[in-house]
Order: sequence, then structure tokens, then C-alpha cells
Amino acid sequence: MRNWLPLGLQLVLLTVLSSVVHGQNEHPLTAPGSVILSGWEYSDHLFISTPTGGFPVQGPPGFTDRGLRVLAALAPGGDRIAWGLTLLDDSDRTRCDPSTVVACTLPGPAQYKSAMGVYSLHDKTWKTYGDFCDGGAGSAAFSPDGTKIAFAASMRAHDSNCDEGHAKRALLILDLMTGQFTQVPNTASVVANARISWSPNGRFIAAQLRRWDCPDEKPLIDSIVLIEVGSWVRKTIARGENPSWSPKGDWIAYDIGNGMACMIAHPDGTDAKLILDAFGRRGWGNWDLPIGAVWSPDGKTLWLSEREDTGHTEVVSVDLATGKVKKMSKDTPYVFSWVRQPHNAAATTERRPDSAPER
Repeated sequence: MRNWLPLGLQLVLLTVLSSVVHGQNEHPLTAPGSVILSGWEYSDHLFISTPTGGFPVQGPPGFTDRGLRVLAALAPGGDRIAWGLTLLDDSDRTRCDPSTVVACTLPGPAQYKSAMGVYSLHDKTWKTYGDFCDGGAGSAAFSPDGTKIAFAASMRAHDSNCDEGHAKRALLILDLMTGQFTQVPNTASVVANARISWSPNGRFIAAQLRRWDCPDEKPLIDSIVLIEVGSWVRKTIARGENPSWSPKGDWIAYDIGNGMACMIAHPDGTDAKLILDAFGRRGWGNWDLPIGAVWSPDGKTLWLSEREDTGHTEVVSVDLATGKVKKMSKDTPYVFSWVRQPHNAAATTERRPDSAPER
């Protein structure tokens, strides 16, 4: 049937429908005794939820998502958020030289940079670390003691060049006490926008590595690897994506089949078992798991954010003892992190509805 609507009106309607699916039902999940971080896959804000309520967290001034998906993380104490930020770059390197550029005073295209941002829920302020290439700070993971953040990044060359072939990719560990970065050797193939996870004892980092088929520039294989902190020795335990370590350290959850299903396995790769087949269990639609699994603080339940190719989303829980799957919400933001609520919950109290989020 011929579409009689003008193209411009079609675009307007698509925008409205998208806002209905992704913007009007922003009521994140809550759980007893918990702080939960959630957000849309591509968005300029996050949500903090507690048993008594919640509030949005806006990115700092100059922040833009630019269609880049990186996963934010909650600190173990529920008092801070780590998020790879893309920001406007107003440094000297973005200003042209009048002696070499004609019409230098005319505004050119916006320039961007990337940094790791840390938001304090107590102070309602952002602090940024690093100066990386546009979109270069990837998904974040706090260490178990909350003093460090691991993430993959695209670093500038010595001349601040980020052109293809100049930027250097690596897994970095940010020490929040000193502000210094440790570059993990031989980690250029860590997938920046995938989930990353520390072992509960802090000895290992689980990450997703991608080997490339160089002639065709197509991904050949995605693997879950464990990297020992300090020695930087790597061990591959499975083929898959988005690793997530259980709170007790006895399991690692990860996705397989381009995010179509979730598995768990012991850290040595043994006893792998299927937990949820997002694509196969429904019998209709194309569903996947875009951001991996989130463990409950007691390690008994997994929450999985599912996405249909039509744009609809659902969050489901899987009871690991029984295998029972329960739909928790529909068309709500994805769940990024889930931690126990601290005894002193002042840092995560609900803000008044008429109080605008600070930037």
C-alpha cells in the first residue's frame, strides 16, 4: 500500500513514537535495600532508584551521547557513578591558526573529546579524568573497594592526533586517590562499549576481547578473558560478550550468539550453562540482550535487559535456583548496576520533584 503521508510528517511521527517508547515511561525498577542505576542505551541522563524513590542524573555541561553506547557503573557503596563521557572540546587544539587557515573566524564543525566522569551522589557534582579521543572512554567498572575504575579507552598520540592509525587503544585503570592511569599491556582488542567486571576479591578483571579478520575488517571472534591485576596475565574462559562477575565470585555471566542468549560459567570456564535464550523463548520478534547481565547483591538472581528490533524493551529476572523467568518491567530503561543500599543512605535520598537535576 502506498504511503500517502509526506516524508516530513513521517519523520515527525517516528520521532513522537520513539519518544513514547523511550521517553515517556521512565520509571526505573526498585528493589528492597538496594540502589539501582539505569538508563536508556543512547541517552544524556541516567536514573538512580532506591526503595523510597529516585531521581535523574544529568551529564555535565557540554555532554552529548552522540549515539555512542557505553555503560555506566555504580560504586560498591552506591555513592558514585562512573560514566565514559563525550564532551565538547574547546581546547587550543580545536582553534585554527589565522596564518594558515582562510576565514579562521568562521565557526567550524563542533569538536569533541572524551573523559571518564565520576558523579558524586552526595555533592551532586561531576569530576572528569583524562583527555581521550572523541568517544574514546568506554564502559566503566569500579573495583570492589571503590578506589579504582577500569575502562577501555582510545588515547591521543603525542601530538594530540586522534586520526585513524594514531590513537592508541588500551584497557586503563584509574586510581581515584591519585588521578593517575595505569595502562594494561596488550589490551588494544578490549571492546570499549562492552560490559567489564572486577572479581569480588579485586584480583582479576573480566573483559571482552575481539580478534579481527584483517583482510575484511570483520569481527572474527569475541572472547571472555580474565586479566590478573598486576601481572596482567590473560586467560580466555569462553567465547562470548559482556562479562559480569557474581558477588560471591563463583560465576561469570556472559552473552553468546550476538547477545541472543545469556550463559553462566565458573571463572575457570567450567560448568557453563544456559540461563536465558532471549531470541528463542518468545517465538516471535527479534530479541537480544544489549548490555549483558546484572547480578542481585546476594547473587541469587540475574536481571537482564531485553530489546526487540521494534524498539520495545523489557527487564526480566532469572532465579538461578529454579530457572524461573519473571518479567519485571516493560519499556523502561535498561538496568546498568545493582548494589546494596549503604546504611547511611543520605547520599542517595530522593530529590524533590520540583528540584531540577544539577549539572
